[in-house]
Amino acid sequence: MRVVSVQTGTIAPLPGPGGVQRSAIGKSPRPDGARLGPLGLDGDEIADRRHHGGPERAMLLVSTEALRAVSALLHRDLPPGSFGENLTVEGPTDADVCIGDVWAVGPTEIEVTSPRGPCSTLARHLAMPDAVACVSAPPRAGWYVRVRREGMIRPGDALRLVARPNPGWTIARAFVVKQTPSDVEGARALAALPGLGSDWRAKMLARASANPA
Repeated sequence: MRVVSVQTGTIAPLPGPGGVQRSAIGKSPRPDGARLGPLGLDGDEIADRRHHGGPERAMLLVSTEALRAVSALLHRDLPPGSFGENLTVEGPTDADVCIGDVWAVGPTEIEVTSPRGPCSTLARHLAMPDAVACVSAPPRAGWYVRVRREGMIRPGDALRLVARPNPGWTIARAFVVKQTPSDVEGARALAALPGLGSDWRAKMLARASANPA
């Protein structure tokens, strides 16, 4: 398991239906890598700070398997960075990685906080109206992490699982629970997981409180 590619992006105009928005979803490869700090990779900008960035969404990781699968659906090549991810990784996928996982990435250490919630910005970026559906079923949009140990991340760095406090609670499973408003028990169980991002925890607790047992 390894890092295939490292990407960062700067805020730029992103045209699409309804006009132009500003986004940093367009990422450029960093062949020599980049330093990982508490808020992400040096040089990586954030336009929408309500839904992206911060210590619990310091980086977005996407699997090479996800890129290959969506490439096949679109009949076009999707190189690393196509989903706006910071790290394109070979090995772990949304169906393997679990909430709260701690992974060593080269000299750094990261903790998995939540699935990525794909939105219209990804569709604009890919010029693909059905992008959200393509990366949501099955879930393969990637996952966010918080930083536990800072340092340089480079292409080729090994990925090593250090701890798994929530076996069975994969990124894919968490994504499906969030997308199923009627799953109140799943929401309660997801909210109780150590390591889950606070925004997701709040949403799952709100669902549970609106549907008391």
